[in-house]
Amino acid sequence: MKSAETPVRDEVTAFLRDYARAVQAGDNAAVAASYADTYIEGDPGGTAAITNDADHRAALDKRHTAMTEQFGLTGAHVTVLDVLDVAPGYVLVPTRWTLDFAPPHGTAGSAQFAQTYVVRVGDGRPQILLYLSHEREDDAMRELGLID
Repeated sequence: MKSAETPVRDEVTAFLRDYARAVQAGDNAAVAASYADTYIEGDPGGTAAITNDADHRAALDKRHTAMTEQFGLTGAHVTVLDVLDVAPGYVLVPTRWTLDFAPPHGTAGSAQFAQTYVVRVGDGRPQILLYLSHEREDDAMRELGLID
């Protein structure tokens, strides 16, 4: 695979930075709009096909509330490591996420996650079709003492 052309790299990088800002702010309408109508997510524990509907958006709201109130999420930052052409109209995007926490009870800290996305480009706004987390998020949060 080769790196995508500069305009595509710039578009996908801006898209994922906007996505990270929406995650941090709890703008779940923008988060949901970043995904295809049906997409796949996976981590070392398994995979799931997700329907991007009202139930999914409600689950995003509950997750953001837990992340901010229970765990003290204060920041979500993404670093795009590369944007690779996979097929016409599709790119593979390895990233590194940093989530910052300042829990109401406990010590502040940051957790890093490697995630890889397959993103559809060229038909208007990019859309995430697949994301794979390289580690289990709950393991990293457990290391910070945020969960048992």
